[in-house]
Amino acid sequence: MARICVVIVTYNSEPWIRRNLESLCNSKVPAHVIVVDNASSDSTLQIVRDEFPSVELIASTTNGGFGIGNNIGIARAIQHASEYTFLLNQDAYVTPDTIGELLEFMDQYREFGVASPLHCSPDVEHIDMKTYRGYLRTYAADALCDAVLGRMKPYYRVHGVNAAAWFVRSSVFTITGGFDPIFFMYGEDDDLLSRFAFHKIPFALLTNSRVVHLRETASTPGAKSFWREIDRSAAKARSSLIASVKHPHFSQIHFVSTLISYGLVRPLGDFFVERNLSDLLSSLVGFCRLLGEIPKIRKHTRLSATPGPHFLSLEKSGELSI
Repeated sequence: MARICVVIVTYNSEPWIRRNLESLCNSKVPAHVIVVDNASSDSTLQIVRDEFPSVELIASTTNGGFGIGNNIGIARAIQHASEYTFLLNQDAYVTPDTIGELLEFMDQYREFGVASPLHCSPDVEHIDMKTYRGYLRTYAADALCDAVLGRMKPYYRVHGVNAAAWFVRSSVFTITGGFDPIFFMYGEDDDLLSRFAFHKIPFALLTNSRVVHLRETASTPGAKSFWREIDRSAAKARSSLIASVKHPHFSQIHFVSTLISYGLVRPLGDFFVERNLSDLLSSLVGFCRLLGEIPKIRKHTRLSATPGPHFLSLEKSGELSI
């Protein structure tokens, strides 16, 4: 039995994994570390095996994406009977006090199901600007206001932040389920945040605790082709569209009208104003990819509206129930 399990999904993480795992080794509060590797082609597996023998390594033969990788680790953490599961990005690292601060808060405030430290980048002295723009400006206005006025509180109840560092009561996953595998990359954390809110699982942002999210940089050699960029942007558009329509309270009419509005009307309107052909093509390709998945999306929407360990297999490590 491990009270805290840290789950890290890796894919070609050679530039970051040493610092990530070394920071966990230096944590004042120990935790059992589970690395789920998504078929890396670099030296990630060798680094983990040779330099961090205490880490539990699950090597997948295929890259199932960020969400499925986390689901495998979460299921394994539940098998370990862990009270808490700490989801940590491969390109992030903790301070020696981070895990202890999260644990102390969650032990004291039992009403919260999830807590996150303040996301910083590129060091503990600077806020991660992507987290600020994507989440804090929208969901943590009270915290930003108090920061300006010099009256910061130790924690704030928020809708959530990105999943680079979530400290979760493992029991929460038996209610809300894991990440929906319909998202390969992009949007899976926002979808799970929506399920936290739907099932009334409070999320806390700890302002005195820090994690550094270095942010992965593109490493694909050579110039990026036009269609490769369209493909990448289309994947984001598809995920964003799924997140927009995947709400348990949506009727079929509401689902279709939202799909058309966000998938066709808005991109066409943006194109007439901005004349950006790349954005239009990306949105249309993402929309077309989604159309064949509508029955699956509707099925997953209904499933997510009920309590249960959806998308996790609790019988056997490494297996998924989809």
